[in-house]
Amino acid sequence: MTQYALNKCIFDHLRRMEDPNNTRAANDLVTDGYALDETELAAAQKCDVAAFHDLGVHPVLINGFCRANGWKRADYKQLFTAEQIAAAEATEGVRWQKS
Repeated sequence: MTQYALNKCIFDHLRRMEDPNNTRAANDLVTDGYALDETELAAAQKCDVAAFHDLGVHPVLINGFCRANGWKRADYKQLFTAEQIAAAEATEGVRWQKS
């Protein structure tokens, strides 16, 4: 399992969402061509943002993915466990979370 493959998959997905000719839905991740293990593949197919967090996806990518799906932070915050929320709140004040 490499964190890079799932991060790259989500990053590439966000770039595709910026293309005006894109016909894919925001929650339709392309997983072909990425070396994802079973856990990562399942998370990608379900668009499970809590699993993305546990698998080491960068928080900025999770935020971008959720926003591409039209979710606000309050909408997807409820998908995380109490431990995940506590860990995220411990990093409050980081510049990217203020924008």
